[in-house]
Amino acid sequence: MVYRKVSMIEIKEILLRIAKGQSKRKIRRDLNIHGLTINRYIEECRCLGINPLDCDLSQITDELCAAIAGNVTTVKKDKSDICPRDILLLPVKDRIETYLKNGITKAKIRKLLERDGIVVSESSLLRFVNEHFNHLSKNITVRLPETEPGKYAQADFGRLGKLWDSVTKKFRTLWAFIVTLTFSRHMFVYITFKLDTRAVIEGCELAWAYFEGIPEILIIDNMSPAVDKADRYSPKINKTFMEYAQYRGFIVDPANPAHPKGKPVVENNVSYVKKSFFAGETFICREDCQERATYWCSNVAGARIHGTTRKRPIELFKDFEKDKLAFYDKIRYDIPYWAQPIVHPDHHISFKKSLYSLPTKYIGKHVDVRGDSALVRIYFKGELIKTHPRMPEGKRSTDYSDYPAELTPYTLRNANYQIDEGTKRHPAIGEYIAFLLSGTYPWHRIRSAQKLLRIADKYGNERCAAACIKAKDYGIYDVRRIERMLKNGVEKNLPENGSESIFEYASKFARDGSYFKNYS
Repeated sequence: MVYRKVSMIEIKEILLRIAKGQSKRKIRRDLNIHGLTINRYIEECRCLGINPLDCDLSQITDELCAAIAGNVTTVKKDKSDICPRDILLLPVKDRIETYLKNGITKAKIRKLLERDGIVVSESSLLRFVNEHFNHLSKNITVRLPETEPGKYAQADFGRLGKLWDSVTKKFRTLWAFIVTLTFSRHMFVYITFKLDTRAVIEGCELAWAYFEGIPEILIIDNMSPAVDKADRYSPKINKTFMEYAQYRGFIVDPANPAHPKGKPVVENNVSYVKKSFFAGETFICREDCQERATYWCSNVAGARIHGTTRKRPIELFKDFEKDKLAFYDKIRYDIPYWAQPIVHPDHHISFKKSLYSLPTKYIGKHVDVRGDSALVRIYFKGELIKTHPRMPEGKRSTDYSDYPAELTPYTLRNANYQIDEGTKRHPAIGEYIAFLLSGTYPWHRIRSAQKLLRIADKYGNERCAAACIKAKDYGIYDVRRIERMLKNGVEKNLPENGSESIFEYASKFARDGSYFKNYS
């Protein structure tokens, strides 16, 4: 038998771990020392008068470890003392290394070697790999110490299967959003068809209501609804979810990307929920599935003996963890939407299929918009610049003061503004505009009133006023005819007696009824 020489420091570490109550299996895996070797050191320690299984840590001294090291026979390896395993496997060492780098399992490597006549036992191959390729092992892990009650919760999505959706009238993929308290292992399952930020927040809200409290830290998978950019050192949390976490007072701690062992408690529960709760069951709808999932969390998952804690999760939760959770006010969080639209030339942004106005200076710029069920708040460079009431789809909220002053009357369709502007130029112009815009629906002539004001600016107020008086007397609504009067210079060619002379011109062409007899 060939033994690996163990240093005095390693001997002391083994004995200290034994004294602290650590299992031999864990020591063997952590320190890569055979179990028989560990037993030899324990026996030697007993021979020297100290039982490491029942002694004080101060009794394990350097002198004791040195004495043990001197009593244990170690033999150095040399080329003349090679075990049969190495005789067979050392010639194909490079080949085995290639297999391991390509991700081939040890069981498969053993089969491939057998095809070439290299037959070794499974344990021999395992020891050879551990001795020569320990640096390639990807299964090394450590178990973290148990957390304090109420401090941590872990959350993750798990795919359950297909379920009929009565809204879309088709089968859809059903997901479970699982929140597990790491101390008690008590869990809550939220059933959803969607994988978005609202689903994550709704799942958390229902979980806090179920637990009647909120943990201090939520370890969450790097799902896109909660984490915009996954990164080991500086992840970017989704703005909506970060705002929710701040509102509820818990810390978001994303797990390392592509590292399921960073959240092992909830990771194991994903498979458990699918196999124990969903598999083999028939559900009417999502609501029915959610109701039964809540019952299952309390009476099945919560009532089982957990494989790690060896306790019932719901009992641990009620006895030790429930009172440690932060207060939950039971007022459902109003989940907002965030968007980053651009301000269009019509002074409006489009948010959730509705329109909201902004001042002219923001046209062409991107703004941050936060909308909940009541209000829409608009920010530019972190500063709140506008607040609107939330509008239904297809509607708009317009603040007319956002428009330039010269365009506001037109957008308001204010006929009085046009009349007042005409009166400022000349009373006759104001009277004609009032005549032009008379009626129950003046808006179809408001452009004509605007054109008349421009004509007055072009040809002068006095000439335009004269043309307006003449047009009003003849009942002319066409502003272009007023413009032709001014171009031809006939705006002052008026009847002597004003509007009464219209009938004089009309009687000039009148005929008696008998005049038309000969045409019958």
